[in-house]
Amino acid sequence: MKLNSEYLWKDYKMIKQSRIYALLQEKTIEIVVLFYILLFLIVGLSMQPIDELVRGLSNIFTASGILISDYMVIGGVGPALVNASIVGLIGYVLLLYNGVVLRGISIATIFTMLGFALMGKTAWSVLPIIFGVYIYSKLTKREFVTNIYPALYGTALAPLVTHAAFYFEWGIFGGIIVGILAGLVISPIANHSLAFHEGYNLYNVGFSAGFLGLIILNIIRAFGYDTESLLIWGTEFDNFLRIFLLFIFISMVILGIFIDNSRLKDYKKILKEPGNTATDFVDIAGFGSTLLNMGLIGLIGMAYIELVGGNYNGLTISGLYTMVGFASFGKHPLNSIPIMIGVWLASLISIYEVNGPGTILAALFGTTLAPISGRYGPIVGILAGMTHLTLVSTIGVVHGGLNLYNNGFTGGFIAAFFIAIIKGIKED
Repeated sequence: MKLNSEYLWKDYKMIKQSRIYALLQEKTIEIVVLFYILLFLIVGLSMQPIDELVRGLSNIFTASGILISDYMVIGGVGPALVNASIVGLIGYVLLLYNGVVLRGISIATIFTMLGFALMGKTAWSVLPIIFGVYIYSKLTKREFVTNIYPALYGTALAPLVTHAAFYFEWGIFGGIIVGILAGLVISPIANHSLAFHEGYNLYNVGFSAGFLGLIILNIIRAFGYDTESLLIWGTEFDNFLRIFLLFIFISMVILGIFIDNSRLKDYKKILKEPGNTATDFVDIAGFGSTLLNMGLIGLIGMAYIELVGGNYNGLTISGLYTMVGFASFGKHPLNSIPIMIGVWLASLISIYEVNGPGTILAALFGTTLAPISGRYGPIVGILAGMTHLTLVSTIGVVHGGLNLYNNGFTGGFIAAFFIAIIKGIKED
């Protein structure tokens, strides 16, 4: 009896310790993610006088936002960072308010929202889409939390709101209505489209948003409205943003080591994962290893920009932050680098410039295909990256730049194409 009591006490202590560890990790994630959101806000507010800040935010809030629009050019670096921070906070608060425990998918969502608020999302244009998903949840008698990720990722269609309001001249109310209608249907489309690429395209809602953007745009075209592609690309921010990003990504590496030094050996578990959808690195290896991976992926993205002679601006930060976010939910150096090499090789033998805006963004965002490389090896990953550049450079015309996750839209087709061929060969 005494022996059994001792075992029961040991089991109780282990359970208690594991619960304490889980609670500490949960709070640590909340604090660290909030720190990186507020860092944008603090730096942004400190860069310009208040009148210039307000003027810059006004320019951003009334811009079209369709691809590709650099908010750092449109409104200035400070206002762009402030807008990004507010959008990131919207995602952060909604997740916590709805009782979501922050894990890899949550981090990926927040960082993606924050990144794209430098090139198309604004603090007001994301709200109608989120509200549309909320209405959908009520109509289908589901809790909003069950659709919260399609709601937050669905803000990829935010340019639909701003473009309708200010360029179709439907007014703010008209833009809001269009955004709500898009939100009403994005969730069921996103849930259905996952089967198309079997989780090998990490930006699944990007594929769904592209499909929806295609339909909406062609309905609008039937009534005489259309969009025109943009190329607003900043080239004057390199020195400041290089230092800013280096601080962020190196701090992630250091924090990752500091937070959970005892479990950093688990980082090997991350490198062994193929990375297809539902691979949550926080659950697999802990937050410390995940944060380390996020910092390393950010530095790899920066290394690519440096090697090809690219620029740092709102668009490339968006690409880097999306990479970093999904380094908690599918991406790691071994499955991401082959995709980037593929894009680079394709640019050497094609008409696309190696340091052109489209090519650089394809290399950064194209790591949505990292799971293909992780599952089937680097050669297949390189081929997928090469194919991705050729398709992503032209496919944006079908949704008129209204879907910010154009690489996610492209990635869905590329993933389905390669998976079908690979499975066909294996079956033969």
